[in-house]
Amino acid sequence: MLPAAPSPGSAKTPDFSVLLSDSYGLVADIKRGFPLDDEDFLRAVTNLQKYDRPLNFRAGRGNESAVPTDQDILLILPLRDANEIVTRIEKQKKEGNLKFERNLVVLEWHWDSDRNEYLFRKVAAQTAEFRDGALPDEIRLSKILGEQAASIKITPDKIKSIKAIWQFCNDAPPPIYTLVFLWTKIFYHLLDPQQREIWRKRDPRTTIYVELTTQRLTKEIQSRYQFRWGHWTDWARDALDALVQAGLARKTAQDSYVVGYRNLVRELGEPSHPSMGRESGLRHNEYARILASYICRGVSSADEAEQSAPGPPIQKNLFTK
Repeated sequence: MLPAAPSPGSAKTPDFSVLLSDSYGLVADIKRGFPLDDEDFLRAVTNLQKYDRPLNFRAGRGNESAVPTDQDILLILPLRDANEIVTRIEKQKKEGNLKFERNLVVLEWHWDSDRNEYLFRKVAAQTAEFRDGALPDEIRLSKILGEQAASIKITPDKIKSIKAIWQFCNDAPPPIYTLVFLWTKIFYHLLDPQQREIWRKRDPRTTIYVELTTQRLTKEIQSRYQFRWGHWTDWARDALDALVQAGLARKTAQDSYVVGYRNLVRELGEPSHPSMGRESGLRHNEYARILASYICRGVSSADEAEQSAPGPPIQKNLFTK
């Protein structure tokens, strides 16, 4: 999303934006928390004023754009700190230290593990309200979250298909997140037919060496998962560098790597595996655990002894002679 009248270096990068109609839009930032020091806190909140101006929203799959008549700034916070932060914001507003032309509305979120759902609701202590009166009643957040004081509940199954295809948030994912995605969704498709036959034998001790570049990797991702705003070159590079640290890849040149790819299904304890590399049913959190443990060990000695106790061997650097 760019400003209505962009100038060099003036691009705005909220975590996400939503154009609900030609009349109304939302610009949102997701924060884990704010500084405890009052001066630093005020500086951090004031930073949200970069969205307090007319902004040009993307309005379609092409290059269409629109500047809505009204827009509000949405701040999304964890439940544990939201009420305290809103109280501090209201205090700064009353003291005249903080002012927004557009409304700064704060939502708190919470993961309910018992019900397997995310819960979003408006923090009660704030004075700001959604200015979405031009929208139909049934989609007005001012009515749902304000007048009715209701919450929005979302289960992961309702968003997983969208999340798998479209980038929802501007924040760069942690390298381990990208790495699990590459390992379970992308690397298989870079194998030649002979390598795929080897991979299907499901032996975690057999390493398949794959030569690739970040450009090739990005092209493969974009052809299979049409992310419109993903900074995949940077994200893939970070993930591959993490593999280098783990001893599972070697950097051969700028943006060129050799990856030691393996089928980890038996290490995960899975009873079976799809034959064509589709791993959607596998436990991605377990992949993250295994790959993260390799990265944390960062083993770089090829002659390190195998574990004498029962269990999987210690991961060695596959590229040290």
